[in-house]
Parts: sequence; C-alpha cells; structure tokens
Amino acid sequence: MEEKNIKIAVITEDQGIQEYMSLILVGENYDVKTYFTQEEALAGLGSYLPDLVISDFQSPHINGIDICKALRRNYMFAHIPLIFILEETGPLTIGKVIYSGADDYIQKSTIEEEFLLRVKLSLHRTMRQQDVNPITRLPGQAGLLKELQKRIDAKSVTAVCSVDLLNFKDFNRRYGFKRGDRVIEFTAGLITRAMSELGSPTDFLAHPQGDDFIFITFPEGAEIIANKIIKDFDTDIPSFYDEEDRIRGHILAKSRKGEILKIPLLRVHIGIVTNEYYQFINPAQVIQIAVELNDFAQKNFGKSMFVKERRKEYPFLS
Repeated sequence: MEEKNIKIAVITEDQGIQEYMSLILVGENYDVKTYFTQEEALAGLGSYLPDLVISDFQSPHINGIDICKALRRNYMFAHIPLIFILEETGPLTIGKVIYSGADDYIQKSTIEEEFLLRVKLSLHRTMRQQDVNPITRLPGQAGLLKELQKRIDAKSVTAVCSVDLLNFKDFNRRYGFKRGDRVIEFTAGLITRAMSELGSPTDFLAHPQGDDFIFITFPEGAEIIANKIIKDFDTDIPSFYDEEDRIRGHILAKSRKGEILKIPLLRVHIGIVTNEYYQFINPAQVIQIAVELNDFAQKNFGKSMFVKERRKEYPFLS
C-alpha cells in the first residue's frame, strides 16, 4: 500500500497536539481526519474507514476504552491498529491500555521524539501480519476462512452469501483499472451499508479477491440484504459508464476472432447458502456451494439477482 493512500484518524481534545500530529502526518503524505470528541469520532469513522486510529486515552469527552470496545465489536475496525495518547505511563495506566485491546501508546511528553516512529511501526506490523484487501481494506481470504471456521465450530445458524459482478473483466478492459477499482470500492460500500441497515452487529464481510465478496449474516436477514444490494447496485452502476455506453445499455468489445460483441452493463449476483437443513462441514464446502449458486444465477438469468440453496440434504443428489 502506498503511504499517500493510508488514512489516519486522530481523536484528541488537545488542539495543539491535534495540529502537531496533523502537520507531521500530512507531511508524510498520509490522509488525516481529526475529531475533538468521542461522539464525533464514533459517528464519523464508519464513513472514513481509517487504517490507523490515534486517540486520547482519557480526557473530558474521550474515553479510550469505550472507543476501543466500539471498534473491536465492528468487523470493519476489528483489525485496525489503535494508538493511545497518554498523560503519564505508570504501570496501572499501561496495564489498562494493554487490556483494553490497544496496539501501542505514546506519552505526551515524548511525542516529538517518538510519534512518527510509532505510527510507521504500527502500520508496518498491520500490513505484515494481517490479511487485508488493499482496495477496500476489508478482511481477505485468511480472515474469511477464520471467521467461517469460528461459526462452524460454534454450530450457529448462519447464512453465507457470495457476491460477484458479471462482466467486470470487460468493464476493466473498456475503462481501465482505475475506474474498475472505483466500482469495487462502490460495491464494498454498498454491501456494507445494506448490512449496517438490515443486518446484525455480528455480521461479517470479506473481500477475498477481485470482484468477489462474501458476507455472513443470519438466514432470516440474508434475502433482505441481498435484495437491497441488488436494487442499489442496479440503480447506481450506470453512472460509472460513459454516456454513450449508458444510453446504449452495453459496451462494445472485440472477441479473439475479431467479432464485435455487445457486453451488457455490470450485474451483481449473489449465492446464499445456509446450514438450516444440513451441517456446514468446513469453510471450503461452504464457499464452494455459495459460489456454485452464484454461478447458477449468472448462467441462467439475464439480470441481477440472488439464488438461495433450497436443497435440504448434503451431499446433494445429482
């Protein structure tokens, strides 16, 4: 990840420290968002999606432990590094910082000497240790497999939903990877909003690769979320096309034989598999079934839609 793309949130009531940190971080080509209160930060972080959070540990309008708990409860922030700003570093305070779930701390009296080093070390550790998609900052394949295994071990009733975009490779060839990345970011945001509005706090979203997403929710909410994703996607996706392609309703492309092909606008397909009727055995089984349902939707229907597994026994009879 290039440093100019890294987003850092600074939450502190100390205006002098806020200005100092912002100046240093912007000078290093980081994107910086500042907040003066805990309430303001928790309301704004969801739309900002930082790669690092730096926060007061304790001040009149900021309780670092509450901030840490709120972030760790949300799958989008569970792996984001958190650095606390401390007035003093006595054993009791450091113990509270460690047990709160923070990743590091900076003492106010040594900010000038240590601040930038602590920031770079936290970001380096995160990028090295974590499985994060560089475009959407969502958990990748390893995070997905870990979450699926946790649900399987808990024997919780679960819906696993595979989301894929039809004709995305053709879109990239027509418009280039930069605009393709914008479509991926748009899709991630759209799924996230649908889950936030209609799902539960324990839902999970991963971006394993390319234009593939997988979200995990409760069975009773899966179809509702899927319908909203489809409706919002079909409403907004034409805006990513040039006017002439948008009016035609397709893009023109050449086949390997030189034939002119009409490629429809992007569609979204979702495969939904649940363990309501049969047991999930392992993550590979679950993902395979969800992807197969997704592929079925792509091959058999000329529109964005979802397909839910209706078979009630596994292994399936041919």
